[in-house]
Amino acid sequence: MKILLVSSSSSSRGGGELYQLYLGRALRERGHDVSLWMSTHERMDELERLFAPIGTVIRAPYTNTYDYRFRSLNHLLGGGIARRVSAEWRKLGPDVIHLNKQNLEDCLDLLEAARLTGIRSAATIHITQDARFLRAKYAAARDWVSRHFLRKFPGVLVPTLGQRERELREFVGPQADIRTVINGVPMPDLTHRDSLRAEIRAELNIAPAQSLILAVGRVVPQKRPMLWLDWAEKMHREIPEARFVWVGSGELAEEFDRTAAQRKLPVQRVAWTNDVPRYLLAADAFMHTAEFEGLSFALLEALSAGLPVLITENLLAELPFLTPAVSVALSDSGGWQSAVKSPGTLARLRGNARLLAEEKFSFARMAHDYEALYSPQ
Repeated sequence: MKILLVSSSSSSRGGGELYQLYLGRALRERGHDVSLWMSTHERMDELERLFAPIGTVIRAPYTNTYDYRFRSLNHLLGGGIARRVSAEWRKLGPDVIHLNKQNLEDCLDLLEAARLTGIRSAATIHITQDARFLRAKYAAARDWVSRHFLRKFPGVLVPTLGQRERELREFVGPQADIRTVINGVPMPDLTHRDSLRAEIRAELNIAPAQSLILAVGRVVPQKRPMLWLDWAEKMHREIPEARFVWVGSGELAEEFDRTAAQRKLPVQRVAWTNDVPRYLLAADAFMHTAEFEGLSFALLEALSAGLPVLITENLLAELPFLTPAVSVALSDSGGWQSAVKSPGTLARLRGNARLLAEEKFSFARMAHDYEALYSPQ
């Protein structure tokens, strides 16, 4: 099957972009011809380099929704863009067009382009909360525009969680074809974990016996990095030898670094890297405090590396697979202290985390589910 993946071209870094890399690899391993279409904007150069070993990369002039001053409202006048892009895609001759949308209003003009091609199409939507929930300007108007284009789209809309599916059905309505496909990640080889753990810890100046708690993600408001620092401070009081590392960059990076230094916290921030698994294998636990998420690839990669997840209650309520067998709820009412202070408890959670990842979040399972979705009914 010839599959054209389409990036909304908002960034080369983040869960959505990692999703396209992982999906491309998984589909190629199953014998499909995979290519990736994206904007000529320079911020997409990194994603092009990463995808090139997987399949052909096609670059074309395109402006992402969030580069427009009025965001999705601009798409009401974007018919010319949709017609041009649809003509480009028809010439490429794919069997399936698969768009990657960060949220409901992202790349609505590309959704229209896919409709105009008449080619079988799907669109993955990672964040399904509406503009009102996200406290966006002109929220009512932007939600109206998003709903209008999503209802016109004849293909399959693909959320990545059951909770996200319920939100999407409520937003778009019963006429839409909506099918959940859970994300998959590669399972790292744990054979050489001890040597990799020692190597990374030496780079970070963290002793073998010290607990290392990790976060991975953009340092942006959605991820609530300041709340993460609050929890790091609470944990440090309970476990003085604990150390904390955040892997990522973003608009709040300087404030994050400054706040950690002012509070004299044992926190380091490592600039964004595409070699995150090395850091995961060096850690003892993964801490996640985002305000909202799709199905976070960083979290799934942590599970695949055998890391228990320390997670805030708002996210835990949306991720039912994070049972007490693999996670610890971070709550002001307490209870987390005994878990994080017990080496035996963390060891048990680590083993369960890897088993959960192998069972539910494998590459092969994700590719199989998308093959079924791509096939004519």
